[in-house]
Amino acid sequence: MNTYLKKYVLLLSFCVAALMLTACVTERHETLRTSVARLDDASSHFSTEIQYQGDDNRRDRVSRDAEVLARSVRKLNRDLIAGETRAQLDDDYRSVADNYDQLHMQLADEGYAEQNRHVLEDFDRVTLAYRDVQSAMTLRTADTRR
Repeated sequence: MNTYLKKYVLLLSFCVAALMLTACVTERHETLRTSVARLDDASSHFSTEIQYQGDDNRRDRVSRDAEVLARSVRKLNRDLIAGETRAQLDDDYRSVADNYDQLHMQLADEGYAEQNRHVLEDFDRVTLAYRDVQSAMTLRTADTRR
């Protein structure tokens, strides 16, 4: 009887471990979804706000870069929801990262930063959400290497 009980305890232990691993992976995937959704909201809001602030040359460039970032984040969000392949999501993320960096460089220009504090405060929301996505993508990549 003791051997019989040990077999079921061992089997039950493996099942519990598998369920816990699945829960961790699912939680990380949900974290990525939540982070991408926040970035989608923040980048869309930022793009809309920047478009309504005038049309000087500097703002026009920033406005275009903000719209490109918002579109690339929207694509990542749609593809994540649709369950696209890991390779597609990685490509989407690279596009988001490149577009974020481009917009960040535009906003880092000294003259722009001095004149547009409100814009930079709005961009802080985008940056916080972007950092969350960046962290979630890093965790996701680390999970696939194990």
